[in-house]
Amino acid sequence: MQKAMKCVRFISFALLPFIAFALDYEVHFVGLDDAKALKALKDASDLVSLQDRPPASINALRYRMQSDIPRLLQVLRAYAYYDAVIIGRVTRQQESAQVELEIRPGVQYTLSEYEIFHGDCEEKISAIPPCPPISGNDLGLRVGAAALSVDIVNAELSLLNALARCGHPLAYIDKRKVEVDMSEKTVKPAVCIQEGPLAHFGPSIFFGLKEVHPRYIERRLAWKEGEMYNASLVEETQRRILKSNLFSSVLLNHGDQLDPIGELPMKIRLTEAKHRSVNTSLFFGTVDGPGGSAGWTHRNMRGMGEIFSAYLEWSMLYWVGSVAYTKPDFLRLDQTYKGWAEVSREDINPYLAYTYVAAQRIERMYDRKKSGSIGLEFEYIDVQSSANNGQYLLMGIPFLLKYNATDSDLDPTKNFSIVYQAVPYQSLFHASQHFVKQRLTGCFYQPLDASNFCVLALRTQFGSIAGARREDVPLPILFLGGSLDDLRGYKYKTVSPRKTTAPDRNKPLGGRSAIYISVEPRFRVTETIGIVPFFDMGTVTESELPQVHAKWFKSVGAGLRYFAFFGPLRFDLAFPLDRRKKFGHNNTYIDPILQFYASVGQTF
Repeated sequence: MQKAMKCVRFISFALLPFIAFALDYEVHFVGLDDAKALKALKDASDLVSLQDRPPASINALRYRMQSDIPRLLQVLRAYAYYDAVIIGRVTRQQESAQVELEIRPGVQYTLSEYEIFHGDCEEKISAIPPCPPISGNDLGLRVGAAALSVDIVNAELSLLNALARCGHPLAYIDKRKVEVDMSEKTVKPAVCIQEGPLAHFGPSIFFGLKEVHPRYIERRLAWKEGEMYNASLVEETQRRILKSNLFSSVLLNHGDQLDPIGELPMKIRLTEAKHRSVNTSLFFGTVDGPGGSAGWTHRNMRGMGEIFSAYLEWSMLYWVGSVAYTKPDFLRLDQTYKGWAEVSREDINPYLAYTYVAAQRIERMYDRKKSGSIGLEFEYIDVQSSANNGQYLLMGIPFLLKYNATDSDLDPTKNFSIVYQAVPYQSLFHASQHFVKQRLTGCFYQPLDASNFCVLALRTQFGSIAGARREDVPLPILFLGGSLDDLRGYKYKTVSPRKTTAPDRNKPLGGRSAIYISVEPRFRVTETIGIVPFFDMGTVTESELPQVHAKWFKSVGAGLRYFAFFGPLRFDLAFPLDRRKKFGHNNTYIDPILQFYASVGQTF
């Protein structure tokens, strides 16, 4: 034991000189204006990465610098600086040192040509049947651009991917070469490729299925057995399976050789997610007061991805309970059937309403941008404590068309979306009463910088109810402005023509038409924090068509966005600019000075 302690003391004392005389230093890179190349140099440099472990002497520091230079020259060549020279200097300043790496990069070499050869590297080719001709431009290489190594490597991957999309998934790069012309300052890369046999999809083998029926996966395969192999169909299949939310991971691959009949067996490895979930939440809103929700969902009934859910939500102003059944792939792929029943009670300033709904609809995705739905619903509404009380039994046939070219549902930053909704209603109490409610919504997003940290967002909404008098339409179906989504800042669902006489003076009457416009410049201050000033304006009128010359209500405000992993959290503070006074009470306002809103996702 004593010998061991002596050994420890000896080691400790032996290390003391190195610790006591460690030479702190700073590193400076000068002479290079290429920001990306400069960052790569710093990432690759031992001088930088080992700066917190300084050497014991000035000579040791010089050795570290000289060992660093060959590695840094390799980085510069990867960025097409083939004539680069690095001159290193070390100067002592009291108890520290300064390391200066002077970089003389020379001319950045450019691409002159990209050549593709057959496997023997003797025959130059432009196409491999049945694939279309492939050039450097198709692979992301542009003649005259900087000859970056990363672009050349990515071109090889793109070439293999292009061949996999036209029946050659077993292709591989046999050899590669890069010719550097020092006099012309150009680079000419080339690859020698073995395309392998023309392959067709073989039988699919599933791994990891427990509760999901294999037939559910088979219906999502984008290819048919015996069809020529296409990597795009493999990617589409993976997207379809992940979209079901039944699996936490989906991996598709194939063997490295064809089977005896010339087909390529496909292997699909799946990890099932939890199929049942329970969720609860509590919330507080300046409009709704305290509230909460609870729900239960089964996402895989009968092993075929059918969904059954039950949901309950309540606050001081309303409660709603619903049950729903959803069947994916109804009659065809990307077509969904949904049926549900709902009971709700809403007690707000314009009315007290009890609503009972039984409905069903069919939703269809035509492609990734276009979708639509059509349904049938029966709705009983009992309206009380309003300017137009009544009981209504309606049959509606709602349909919807949507074109969405944006890049995200929760946080879009570019392009646009257009949604048209229409519901023809027929009263089952009065055969002569029928009307159509329509709404057209357009959202437009324009990034103002290359990083999408500043986006101008605009939404316009036009609504119309035609075919019936206002008195024959239930007040909850009429247009009432002022909510989380339109005319923020005004009292909830009160912006509409009002009753001017007693009883029920100042009660909203609702409108048969409306226009809402919202403008939001969205600034992302950091990766997780955003600031959104906004301006809302709108009008709600009694006529069937929106009236441009009617009274317009306006509001301004500012919002804070926190970008979580699942999407942005939204907090808005809104100020109405046209606060309304009560009829007969000129000193009393209907609208508050400000309203606070919180939700998940951007406003639109």
